[in-house]
Amino acid sequence: MKIAYLCPDLGIPVLGHKGASVHVRGLVAAFVRAGHSVVVAAPLLNKSPWEEPARLEAPLLHLPLGADAQAAIFSLKAFSEMLGVDNSLPGELRRILCNQELLTQLKRRFEHDPPDFIYERASLYATAGVSLACELTVPLLVELNAPLAVEQSAYRATGLGELAAQAERWTLTRADAVLAVSTPLRDYAVSLGVESSRAHVVPNGVDPTLFRPGPPNPAVRARWGLGDGPVLGFVGGLRPWHGVDALPGLLSRLIERHPTARLLVAGDGPQRGALERDLHERGIGRSAVFTGSLLQESVAALIRQFDVALAPYPRLEHAFYFSPLKLFEYMACGVPIVAAAAGQIAEVIRDGETGLLYPPGDSDALLAACDRLLADSTLRFRLGDAAAKEIHGRYTWDRNAACVVDLARSVARRRQA
Repeated sequence: MKIAYLCPDLGIPVLGHKGASVHVRGLVAAFVRAGHSVVVAAPLLNKSPWEEPARLEAPLLHLPLGADAQAAIFSLKAFSEMLGVDNSLPGELRRILCNQELLTQLKRRFEHDPPDFIYERASLYATAGVSLACELTVPLLVELNAPLAVEQSAYRATGLGELAAQAERWTLTRADAVLAVSTPLRDYAVSLGVESSRAHVVPNGVDPTLFRPGPPNPAVRARWGLGDGPVLGFVGGLRPWHGVDALPGLLSRLIERHPTARLLVAGDGPQRGALERDLHERGIGRSAVFTGSLLQESVAALIRQFDVALAPYPRLEHAFYFSPLKLFEYMACGVPIVAAAAGQIAEVIRDGETGLLYPPGDSDALLAACDRLLADSTLRFRLGDAAAKEIHGRYTWDRNAACVVDLARSVARRRQA
């Protein structure tokens, strides 16, 4: 089949290192492996000119924002700065204008050779996929990774909250199918008016050829100065909702019983500075290693260095709607995991069988679970082995791609009938 994959989100560089970027490329590669033709359309390739671009297994349409729209956004930003006003309007206007320009360019690209279906990653103010699918009379499948308008309001300043909510509802209720990454997100889509028969749950996955069990590479260990002691690892963005502020306290208490333990943090984000300061103030800065952002090909080798993989999500004020990519990557590499028992995590991990769970936000329980694993190598091997078998059997991008194509064909049959 011919698939047009739209990633209109200006926060997702499709050739970048973010988890969302990995998700895009992972599913695209699975479509290609299954023999489908894919074209990816996106306005953003990389966040930084110094960032080494990742490889994408499909043709890429780079559709950046035009000069006139950029000028309008810069004017609004300058006006706000002149008044000393800190608001989100320039960024929100940028998304709206980008969406409009994206539709115009996509119609021109596909009007004489349309895809069999459109697959769109839902993003704030993105309505181009619905409009394009109507113009081309092809099915539209929308992937939902977060309650977009709610998340924008909760974590970022917003000046157009109601407009964002209306755009989200407009898009989701007009899609032929909504593929939510978790059950809470499916319920959220239904609450906005999406027919339950059109709302599906498709969790994240992994590339099993990259994320697989294997012995730790001594060269990787030496590269990051991990020494000979046990390694606790975290992969992901250093942001409040990932619970990373629990890591310094955890390491400080574990070192009392495991003096040679190291904390390896693979990723970057706004909390990195605060984490490094906290570690140094506790006198354990040398026991932690921060790698910064890495290419996906390097992440799997790092995970295989972990004796314990961490997913320390805090207790949140809203429903836990995430489908944590790190969860699947840790487990696929056969590494024992300690994770907060929240949302989909408690569905994927069977406590005591494929990992250890603890109540979100309970630092004592987190410490006890990590200490238990570090003290028992047999338990670590048993949990890691069972976790790898679980992920490789159920949670891969190839399975997700097959599910998506089956849904698209089902929609097409309904239309013909």
